[in-house]
Amino acid sequence: MGRNLRFWLAAPDAAPFDPGDAPVALGALLVRLSRSDLTCALAAPPVIDAILARRYDLTAQEAAEMRETCERIERAAPDTSRFAAILHAAVDYHERHALALSLWEEICREAPLTDEARLTLLAQSVLGVHPADLAPPRRAG
Repeated sequence: MGRNLRFWLAAPDAAPFDPGDAPVALGALLVRLSRSDLTCALAAPPVIDAILARRYDLTAQEAAEMRETCERIERAAPDTSRFAAILHAAVDYHERHALALSLWEEICREAPLTDEARLTLLAQSVLGVHPADLAPPRRAG
């Protein structure tokens, strides 16, 4: 799993992106974020596992296995800004938005006092999701 994605990341203009690789590609971007100075809330693997499980409806074991694959992809990925730009162009907005919402929900559940401005910045700058799209849906009634 992820082998073709590693080759694609080395030369993204040489072949089309396989939409089936989007979950692992976005997960690898999450792993990259967890290793940056911006995201101390994401630093622990269990938090990434929880985000992946929430987004892709996985068991804890499946999410941990997916994260391990994402870690291998992340090591082969280009620098963060280029990696994010490549994925902005290749991965459908809906997929990036859904991951941003899962990130937002999980981080806020884990640490309700998390800096919302920081999460918004991450969603916008790294995942390419517009801040207005992160507003929680309003409930009728």
